[in-house]
Amino acid sequence: MEHFLLQCPCLLSQHTALRSRLSALAITTLDLPTLLAASGVHPNWQPAVLRLTCAFLRKTSQLPCL
Repeated sequence: MEHFLLQCPCLLSQHTALRSRLSALAITTLDLPTLLAASGVHPNWQPAVLRLTCAFLRKTSQLPCL
């Protein structure tokens, strides 16, 4: 999961887009707890983080493979 969400070179453009959108929310910590549970994120931004993570999963078209 960590490789897929954070490191896979095949998904570089999707990773870049996700990082950019999260950065716009002043979220710079990119790890599994942040992306999957919005852990450590201000409560006002938690729904946005989870929506962005879900959007990333949809855009990769790899969700059925996970």
